[in-house]
Amino acid sequence: MTTRLRFSSSAFAIALSTVLFAPLMVPAQTQSAPATNSTAKTSAKSDTKPTDAKSSALPRTADGHPDLHGYWTSLSFTPLERPAKFGNREFLSDQEIKDIFNAGVHRTFDSAGDDPQGELFNPNSADYDVVTFGLAPWQNGVKPNNRTSLIVDPPDGRIPPLTAAAKAARDAARDGHSYITEDHRGGGDVHADTPKDLGVRTACISMSGGPPILPGEYNSGLYIVQNSGYVLLEAEYGTEVRIIPLDGRPHPSSQIRQWRGDGRGRWEGDTLVVETTNFRPEDAFRGANPNTLKITERFKRVAADRIEYSFTVDDPSTWTKPWTAIVPLNATDGPLFEYDCSENDNDAVNILAGARILEQRAKAAGSPISQK
Repeated sequence: MTTRLRFSSSAFAIALSTVLFAPLMVPAQTQSAPATNSTAKTSAKSDTKPTDAKSSALPRTADGHPDLHGYWTSLSFTPLERPAKFGNREFLSDQEIKDIFNAGVHRTFDSAGDDPQGELFNPNSADYDVVTFGLAPWQNGVKPNNRTSLIVDPPDGRIPPLTAAAKAARDAARDGHSYITEDHRGGGDVHADTPKDLGVRTACISMSGGPPILPGEYNSGLYIVQNSGYVLLEAEYGTEVRIIPLDGRPHPSSQIRQWRGDGRGRWEGDTLVVETTNFRPEDAFRGANPNTLKITERFKRVAADRIEYSFTVDDPSTWTKPWTAIVPLNATDGPLFEYDCSENDNDAVNILAGARILEQRAKAAGSPISQK
């Protein structure tokens, strides 16, 4: 079982932002009343309702852009894909919102049983009891969401089908007994010939700092620091930092790839738009093609306590069409604590040893197996 120690990381983020951004930092105004929708273009329908408030009500930095600085959480009981019972219905009724939220709290409070509705949070954590350790969503500020799914486009709220080439490649990978993880490759087969087969998360190399930003079972915090030239995004889970330049510089050569991809930001009206490419093949989102994958994120401050965050996944070699999700980011208290994923435990040793034992048992039973 992976040991994860949690220490305060606010000093790290502050120090990093001071070193990088000190010449550019500008003071932000005090938060004010909730703001209206942004006029920026978006590929998804907004969660916010029109109001008579002017965009000037947004908290802003000295250079005039909306102030995104602070601590936020993506915690949600809303599933990524829409349950079939809702069809193409995008929004819940008031009673459904209440019932689903209460059911989510009840599931995580009990920390028992399976998860029949396919929600994002699994009460049977493989790591530890999330309730005992104070990591359950209801203990960390989860708020109701009026949507039936995080995915808003396509209209059915589902991830589009794979292309024929992508499906064939995944089927071939399974037939070849490649290591495939649910999060990164979209499958469930686990084969363990060498430590490399175990994937980057087992080795604590890359966690889930985005893009995109999605709710996790726990530690779904996000710390944002901004100035006129950069935006820094620090994810709580994995304590991963993304530094996004806003000066219009191009992406580097396609030969230069980073764990979190290469992000480039710009302001479209009151919406911060971040386009990310140059992903590493070991960690491309949901097994996408790192050569063709582009993730476009939008951060729109819609209230003093909420950012409407949306992302569009565009990879024509993996999915038959782009798809978009909206994830509310709600204000939360800081600081974040460092998510220290230790590599000094026995996860890799135990997994590899277990695979060898299974092979020996199969051989003794007269039905040898091979993972090669």
